[in-house]
Amino acid sequence: MQPRFTFAVVGHNEAATVAHPLGLASEAAEPGDSVWFVDSASTDDSASVAAATGADVLAAPLGKGRAMAAAFEQCDTDYLCFLDADFERSETNIAARLREGAVSTRADMVVAEFDEPGRRRTVTPTLYYPLLGALFPDVEPAITVPLSGFRALRTDLDVTPIPPGYGVETHLNVCVPLLEGTVANQQVGWFRGKLRGYANIPQIGADVAGALLDLAERHGRLDPQRRCEWDAWVGVVLDELRDQPPDGSDDGGYVQDLLALAERPLPPAE
Repeated sequence: MQPRFTFAVVGHNEAATVAHPLGLASEAAEPGDSVWFVDSASTDDSASVAAATGADVLAAPLGKGRAMAAAFEQCDTDYLCFLDADFERSETNIAARLREGAVSTRADMVVAEFDEPGRRRTVTPTLYYPLLGALFPDVEPAITVPLSGFRALRTDLDVTPIPPGYGVETHLNVCVPLLEGTVANQQVGWFRGKLRGYANIPQIGADVAGALLDLAERHGRLDPQRRCEWDAWVGVVLDELRDQPPDGSDDGGYVQDLLALAERPLPPAE
């Protein structure tokens, strides 16, 4: 029997782009599947644009993690397939590719592997990988694009408590393996989304680091009395992330400086 899917497009104030991922989700949906726009407290016309495509609109609190948690609470299908609402073009139907990957592998989580030309990568190499390697060396960093917002998850996994913000993907990357769940990558080609001048990168960095440190405390990997030392280490990287060069500028030196900060010795965990 084929699993049933709910395609949940998640976004806040994405009226200009939300119709594109919802269209892909509608094309990917099969009988018994659902297509939702999970509206994370939008103040623009996102909800009405989404409803006009035929999607069901699920109202959710502000914050990516809160919105995804609301989707988990309401979902009654085998898989919940998340798509970001802010991308404009893609090489393939990402929703369909994720569905194919889940059906073919039966993995507990399938994460989209993609190319995003022109995107400056800063959070993954400077915060995600150093903290993951130090605190969760037993969690294989096999996910090709670990902060991908495109992923399908089995809904019978208990991944609570889900962090409220951008740390949700990081949280899932660690929780699923710790629950002995299986993870698979699925190539979806390239896509183009909003760079937003990298204005949200410092908050993403803070949320990613916070999710890993919270999980480390919860699982006995980090002594709570040492948390302030780890927060201070993270803070140095975040200070640099707040000074992003403009989009399209020569950023080679900036990225190298960031990578040097990530190579600093980490504090003791116990």
